[in-house]
Amino acid sequence: MLALSLLLLGLFSGQPQESNQTQQDEGFRIGVAVNQVFLSVNARSSTGGFVSGLIQEDLQVYENGVKQEILNFYSEGVPVNVVLLIDISGSTRDAQGEIQRAALGFARSLSDEDRVAIITFNDAPRLILNWTNDTERVELALGSIYAKGSTVFNDALYVTFDDLLAKVEGKTAVIALTDGIDTNSMVEPEEIMDLAVRSEAMVYVVSKLEEYWAGAIAARMAYQARAQLVPRVLKDPFIISAKRFLERLAQQTGGAVLDTKAFSSLSDVYSQVAEELKNQYYISYIPSNILKDGKWRDIEVRARRSGVVVSTRPGYYAPLDSSDSPGGLTK
Repeated sequence: MLALSLLLLGLFSGQPQESNQTQQDEGFRIGVAVNQVFLSVNARSSTGGFVSGLIQEDLQVYENGVKQEILNFYSEGVPVNVVLLIDISGSTRDAQGEIQRAALGFARSLSDEDRVAIITFNDAPRLILNWTNDTERVELALGSIYAKGSTVFNDALYVTFDDLLAKVEGKTAVIALTDGIDTNSMVEPEEIMDLAVRSEAMVYVVSKLEEYWAGAIAARMAYQARAQLVPRVLKDPFIISAKRFLERLAQQTGGAVLDTKAFSSLSDVYSQVAEELKNQYYISYIPSNILKDGKWRDIEVRARRSGVVVSTRPGYYAPLDSSDSPGGLTK
């Protein structure tokens, strides 16, 4: 990871900080307990619409099957820090206008307490905008994008979780626009999964993979017609592996994969994510299991109201006290 660490030093050095950075120090805070587990919870009716008006007694939290006491419960909009992770490889050049309009529309839909940061990626991840709630700065940053080069999606995720989100407190989310095809990353998918789960950020994947797959089928036929070897990135096993990674990334973080082909426009995709973030309940609890063994713990949230379906991230890794548990992490 030395090469990527050096890249990170260059990526984040010299980035301007928002003048109202005191918001992070003096603004929204939840509770005081160090070992709290925080959960963003979606509540929908059986018909699919968001359910408002729930109170703390309407939800129950279980960890490894053991009921937990909810410490904090927030039903109003909780400030959220959102990373816009945007693919600017050469394959996205024709879509960049729509991508930028959708991302800007999302930023404009947020409240004054919310913040966004933007990381682009092609042959390298680049932080083009640090945390801000200034939509004019968002528009300027998006306008500076030029699409070219290969794709290092995993490296961009590494930068997002290991650096940009590492010291951010409170509710966080990542919206990753990508076809999921990684051609040149230094970081392996399993390391990304571990970082993603530990970050506690919800990951929403705006997926163009189905579009890529259709193009790959046509490209394969052209290679075969010329009696040439088909590149690995155009073969079904490679694409299926990428699809499974995206699905697992979203599922393990409590987010979702949103296929762009299922929406009339990218703006509609981003609007759906914005609506979900605004309508979530935000709760926390202190685990009754106080062991710092580094092990995976399952989480389940249940609704006590009939007709209400709730969801959240499926679990987390307990803190690890190396003196007590030298055996490392298990799941």
